[in-house]
Amino acid sequence: MNNQVIHITTEEALPLATEYFTKICGFNREGEKIRRMMDEGMEVLESVRDKLAVRAVASSFSKDALSGNTAEINGIPFVCNGFAQIDKDGVQRVYAYLLTAGGYVPEADEPIMRQLYADIWGTAFADAGLDILKKRLAGDTACACFGPGFYGMEVDQLGNFFALLDGAEIGMELRSNRLMLPLKSCAGFLIAADDASKLPGPDCANCLAGQKGCQFCHAAIRDS
Repeated sequence: MNNQVIHITTEEALPLATEYFTKICGFNREGEKIRRMMDEGMEVLESVRDKLAVRAVASSFSKDALSGNTAEINGIPFVCNGFAQIDKDGVQRVYAYLLTAGGYVPEADEPIMRQLYADIWGTAFADAGLDILKKRLAGDTACACFGPGFYGMEVDQLGNFFALLDGAEIGMELRSNRLMLPLKSCAGFLIAADDASKLPGPDCANCLAGQKGCQFCHAAIRDS
């Protein structure tokens, strides 16, 4: 197995992250109040910019790892309902990844809105980083993301990703309570196929997850 460490600069991620931040906050509307709030959000970005460090560790595997609803890699089984929806003949590569946007810990006396904006920026850079990672690994190939908490993959499989990939290479760790650190981190598979019809759609109708997983699904069903 050949792990690849990928660094994504803040400057590279910034345009996409700004789009995500604007959308999450609902600032993609007109109005003087919206402009003032967006200005404050951009001020917060400058104050936390040095805490952001988008990086990932990934590895590539053959489509032969897939069988029904399971991917077995290096003897480690990953079970995901969504895998059963994939047309395996159309799969080009299977990529496992860990990704983090770095960490930000607010000061106790910091205004709550600035804490909120800083937290949203962390989410926005993680989402932007995942988009860029897809591009780096799969280019313009159709690609779907699968991971703990959506498409029917249970959250307790997070440990399997850390057994497969070395999170320490990018400063990530998994606590015993399934908490990933830094907090703005994610894990999963990117599966590249020769066209999008060979992959399940990124919406609730295709998810096949259990009800308890729904709170983790926002990253999987955001706009493509």
